[in-house]
Amino acid sequence: MSFSADTKNEIAHGHTAKHCCKLAESAGFIKACGSVVRSGNGGVGLVLTTENPAVARHVKTLIADCFSVSSSLMVGETGFSRGRHIYELKISAERGAGRILKETGILSEHDGRWTIRDWLSDSILKKKCCRKACLRGLFLGAGTVSDPEKDYHLEIVFAEATAAQAAKKLLGSFDDIHAKVRKRRDAYVVYIKDAEQIKDILNITGAHAQLLKYENVRVLKDVRNHTNRVSNCDNANADKSLRASDRQIAAILSLKQNETFDVLPANLKDTALARIRYPEATLSELGEVLTPKVARSTVSGRLKQIEHMFE
Repeated sequence: MSFSADTKNEIAHGHTAKHCCKLAESAGFIKACGSVVRSGNGGVGLVLTTENPAVARHVKTLIADCFSVSSSLMVGETGFSRGRHIYELKISAERGAGRILKETGILSEHDGRWTIRDWLSDSILKKKCCRKACLRGLFLGAGTVSDPEKDYHLEIVFAEATAAQAAKKLLGSFDDIHAKVRKRRDAYVVYIKDAEQIKDILNITGAHAQLLKYENVRVLKDVRNHTNRVSNCDNANADKSLRASDRQIAAILSLKQNETFDVLPANLKDTALARIRYPEATLSELGEVLTPKVARSTVSGRLKQIEHMFE
């Protein structure tokens, strides 16, 4: 099972206590993946769709607790992949779909005419606890989060641009969460790619076990990346030192061939002979084998003098 599915399973097994939060979570889920259908008598029905069985059971219970309404659950197969099931919760006009849509602020009625709102009613999202609950509903309905081993990416998909912008504003009501919106084919995607912000969302939605997994993976990735950077830096420095050593040895051998080496001061001769004897040694290590011992900077200065003479 994917990291995203595990996250939804954990959220779906959580419990929403307060009625106002149940209302907000229901509203978020309906807005994310609900469809309003007209019935023959002028009323409206409601269809909620998900591919996650735990989410379907959770929402069925949530609707029953919040509105005292029973919904019928149907299971079918998706048209995209054999073996994958789709779960539909259907609430008819007779069972009170219109009342649910009005109470969640999704539908308004004027003179017998129904109008679907662009977003949820402000009265539902006044409290912070209700905004958290609404975010749970939105994520359960149309959200995904990538496996942190592969990528840092969380998104919620909407059919309308206005809903996407409103969801972005909802996320922005929580400290340090800054989502972006982009169009993807016929949909509008609210997405976050920052690991810390995704961690905050997992915490807000109540996916605490998944949050711990996420953090463990993130820390291990950071350690691996740091180790790789240090290793690459060490390798680069080693290559640089070896190139410098080759250059210095070539200069020393050239000076030996034209007998210039014999007239070098004793300290330069000792340093040159040490370099030939220990071609892979660092400057500090060369300083340690000389008699008397000298600092790295002194060795560096002597070898530069030899290279200048060669040039």
